[in-house]
Amino acid sequence: MKAVLFLLVLLLLSVIPASAADSSRVDGTGSARIDELYSDIESFDVTFYSSQEEENLTLEMSLVKPGVNEKVVSTQEFSTGSFPANTKVTKAGFWNVRNAERGAYTLKAKLLDQGEVLSESEYNFVYGSNSALRLQVDDLVPNSEGIAVVISPKQASLFDIEYMLVDGHDVVYRTKTEKASLTSVPETFSASWGTLLENNKEYSGRVKIKVYSPSRGFISSTENFTARDDAEITDIYEDETGASATVFGRSQVPFEGSLVFTVYKVKEGSGHNSSVLVESARERVPVLLTDDDETVEVAWKERLTEGVYRLEIELTGNDGDLIERRETIIESDLPPANASEVSPDAGRETPDENEGDGIPGFSFTAGILGIFIVFGFIKKLH
Repeated sequence: MKAVLFLLVLLLLSVIPASAADSSRVDGTGSARIDELYSDIESFDVTFYSSQEEENLTLEMSLVKPGVNEKVVSTQEFSTGSFPANTKVTKAGFWNVRNAERGAYTLKAKLLDQGEVLSESEYNFVYGSNSALRLQVDDLVPNSEGIAVVISPKQASLFDIEYMLVDGHDVVYRTKTEKASLTSVPETFSASWGTLLENNKEYSGRVKIKVYSPSRGFISSTENFTARDDAEITDIYEDETGASATVFGRSQVPFEGSLVFTVYKVKEGSGHNSSVLVESARERVPVLLTDDDETVEVAWKERLTEGVYRLEIELTGNDGDLIERRETIIESDLPPANASEVSPDAGRETPDENEGDGIPGFSFTAGILGIFIVFGFIKKLH
């Protein structure tokens, strides 16, 4: 009998700690847990954390319409990928709810490891009743440089703006403006992307605004955009010896384009539309990002002689597409090379010109001979 009781005690001691461990993980106090959660009828974001490195956990997100007969409106499931220890990671997603009903909704989030629930959390919100909030988003424009949002106040307000660059479910960049304020008129707030973008790839730009009062509510808005390499010509210089152009970067897609300098000789009296190609040169532009600039120079193979020339400068992008074209005029007064060179016979007298003066070069020889005679005479006197 004592042996049976001893075995029962051992069994209870082994089961109780295991149950407590499972409970702590589900409550979010284990190694991996959901830290923050937000949703509205259009999008959601979830921030999770682990005290140790994790690999390919699963997030299960369910948008639910609560009630007597609870209705699951939409569900998404995706991998967290790998993330380092002691680092908060944020994922985002977008609902596609058609003809959404007004009223209360609940986002239910679960963090799982091979089907085992590590942490779960809920977020409640009401759709169609933002009248209590003091702000509204009038416009949102993300592009390859950054993101800009126009906000108008219903009342004087203090708020935070979080800007997110989203690639699929990954928030690849985020930054925040804290304690911004509006009193009576709309204003534009903006941020630049602090990460590199991939050319021709679609991203989402998202803002999440936290209003401090009266209820610390949130507003979010999202727009998609396609990242493009972009730059512009800001300054050009040209003369008969060459030309240069300064290029200014306007995108977080690394710009790796080229400048093409083409010069044409304008036919006299025919107007600028009738011209003959003189020379064309292509030069690679050093890699540019937003607010970078570089000057690219080219020298003509031959200096442009007297006349009027048309210079065309084309800026092409990473894919060879034309981004910008500039045209200007070069006016040269440099005479042709054969007219500006001095003839080898210039200044030399011809035999006919020397006939009246005797043998050419005789006077020069006689002068030299006279000098030697004088030196010889002086030497004898001494």
